[in-house]
Amino acid sequence: MTVTDNRRKTLTWIGIGLLAVIVVVLGISRSRRVALGKEPTIRVYIDAEKRVLDLPMEEYVAAVVGGEMKNYWPHEALAAQAIVARTFALKALEEKPGSGPMGSDIQAGFKEAQEYKPENVNEAIRTAVKETRGKVLTEGGNLINAWFHSNAGGKTALAKEGLNFAGAEPTYTVVRDSPDDTEDVPLSDRRWKAEFSTAEIETALAKVGLQVKGIGNVTIAKRGPSGRAETIAIHHSGGVTTIGGNDLRVALDPMRMRSNFLTKLEVKDGRVAMEGKGFGHGVGLSQWGAHNMAKTGKRHEQICQYYFKNVKVEKRWA
Repeated sequence: MTVTDNRRKTLTWIGIGLLAVIVVVLGISRSRRVALGKEPTIRVYIDAEKRVLDLPMEEYVAAVVGGEMKNYWPHEALAAQAIVARTFALKALEEKPGSGPMGSDIQAGFKEAQEYKPENVNEAIRTAVKETRGKVLTEGGNLINAWFHSNAGGKTALAKEGLNFAGAEPTYTVVRDSPDDTEDVPLSDRRWKAEFSTAEIETALAKVGLQVKGIGNVTIAKRGPSGRAETIAIHHSGGVTTIGGNDLRVALDPMRMRSNFLTKLEVKDGRVAMEGKGFGHGVGLSQWGAHNMAKTGKRHEQICQYYFKNVKVEKRWA
């Protein structure tokens, strides 16, 4: 065999090798495009209008960001909220499609799911949603419970203490210092006081199937890792009844009892006086924390991965 033949043989093998590499790269690229899939449509129930809207997911997410955050907040905070809102909605769509009123997938409004204010959507929100298009939070390839709240009172909560979560504690929830108990945050969003009559407490407990009369005292039975009132004990004429701290908050009035991060709980002359920190259940993303992290230059991925540990930001559609 001549030198020329050897050279030709070598060049042939090199050509075959390059062709194989090209085929593999094209195959990977094509598989990624297929894996991204198509933007889903979500059916949203509007209670005030008693109707269902079929919306592209990204349009719905924009309206949620418009309802959950001020549309002039820092870009990275809006982007982080978009990822969390999209994850929340997609999980609802995948796990319980059509289970809402009139066959809806999700309901508009913070009491049932996420706030929904399409009228607040501006260019800043559209830009944040477009930049994060298709991005969701996952752990092990599965969508997480993307909980969020207004203000953590300086420290986030685990799901069991903040939400009285019934299942095993998710591996991605975490107690972290949250930069939301600062002077630039309105005092009403980080500190609160409320007073209830014992009759109001009895009525609230009855809503969740707990019948009590003659309340003499209300105490914190157990504090969780963040310091929140995980369970609250109601001392009454028939004994002692316990309830999850956030369950009591929701039953009473979550706009008055703004958190279960209690700093004061006293009963006197038939009145129950409470004071506390933060606004909301404290689990997952703090919106004011995201605001302040964005102001210090943190990216939306960093914000999400601070409030949820060991999660990935995964793109589901192009």
